[in-house]
Amino acid sequence: MGGMLYKDFLAVKGKKVLIIVLVCTLLFIALRLALPGADMVKTGETGEETSFADGNMIDAFLWTVPFLFALAGIGLPAVWIKGLVAQDEKNKIRAFTKSLPFGKNTYIASKYIFLAVAVYAAMSMEMIWCEIFFSRSGDNSFTDIVKTLQSFLIILSSASLFISGIELPFFLTLGSKKATGVKSAILELLFLFVIGWFFFGNLDIFEKIDLFNMIEWTNTHGFEINMMIVLCPVIASILYFLSYKLTCAINRNREAGIDE
Repeated sequence: MGGMLYKDFLAVKGKKVLIIVLVCTLLFIALRLALPGADMVKTGETGEETSFADGNMIDAFLWTVPFLFALAGIGLPAVWIKGLVAQDEKNKIRAFTKSLPFGKNTYIASKYIFLAVAVYAAMSMEMIWCEIFFSRSGDNSFTDIVKTLQSFLIILSSASLFISGIELPFFLTLGSKKATGVKSAILELLFLFVIGWFFFGNLDIFEKIDLFNMIEWTNTHGFEINMMIVLCPVIASILYFLSYKLTCAINRNREAGIDE
């Protein structure tokens, strides 16, 4: 199992990814130390309120760094799935798995475990980047945005794990080429649905979207968010495990049919 996990790590160019993440983290730390943020409004000894526009502009720039890193981390497993399977397809998966000193289920489990570890590692780095931002940020709206983002990281990572659990059965059962076709078809249908809704649907809902209202909702619904933080990983893990069992069952039936 350890060898399979290391092989998958090399297949997604894990060493290169780690170097890039390390370099970006060090650069972000240097930027944060060199460019501290400031409070939006600060009251002086005389009671006069002073606005710190420069500090706000710095945080307005730097908050995008953990945000973009979070987007990349959440979407990374979906990008890696195709690469993991396509790498083995070069060796003909069925012949490749039969040459292994363990069963097909162990091979499937290695893919699931690798992606689960990747999701956890990405989430941990996202938390670290948020903390780097907080280390020198001011008390302003951009700090509130990153706090809201950090509150939802576990929930978003759980969603990423759930989506991986949906994609893996297709890629491990149909192969990367067919699974990519199915995925592209689904995304195209969703895209057409969204375009149709933009043209003919009710767009008044967008007028009610307000980032600051979302921040306020986060601050006033701490209990609900904490419950989601606790329940989402549990639900996602259960569904992820069921996805693994389903993939094993499908492949076991396919192997039996082929052998017959």
